[in-house]
Amino acid sequence: MASFPHQLSGGMRQRVLIAAAVACDPRLLLADEPTTALDVTVQSQILRLIRRLSEERGMALILVSHNLGVIAQTCQRIVVMYAGQVMESGPTEAVLQTPRHPYTVGLMRSVPRADRDVDEDLPGIAGLPPDLRQPPAGCPFRLRCPHSAPVCETADVSRTLAEVAPGHMTSCVRAAELGVLHR
Repeated sequence: MASFPHQLSGGMRQRVLIAAAVACDPRLLLADEPTTALDVTVQSQILRLIRRLSEERGMALILVSHNLGVIAQTCQRIVVMYAGQVMESGPTEAVLQTPRHPYTVGLMRSVPRADRDVDEDLPGIAGLPPDLRQPPAGCPFRLRCPHSAPVCETADVSRTLAEVAPGHMTSCVRAAELGVLHR
């Protein structure tokens, strides 16, 4: 308690912030990238702490992260967003094992994996994100999507979420036609 912030490690500062956030016993903890830039050991400790506090206190947790590994080990449900729109949502395991939106597939392909050849380039998602000051018409991912079709130019993704499996939703208007996309 008597220490100054510069006297604490990154992991200790994260713990202090978590303690401050849960001190008032909130019903909901919104954690935005709580472990970014921390080593994997400290990251694991903090994620275990957050999960334990959530369970002990009956506190809902929304974890915002670009790290799919963190999401996979921490969250029961996932919402994949692109350009401020929901692309896919559902039970974490189902979405990560059988992604049904091309953006989710692209994210999964870009995760480093131990079974890949070390000389193999990590696949990315072609193109650039849209300028959100002037969002494109239709699906915001369509300009980068390998499965884009004319229907994607007019699709209102905020209204096209459709169930593709129990509790598993996607905004891809071509999901039924494309079926399960392979990572």
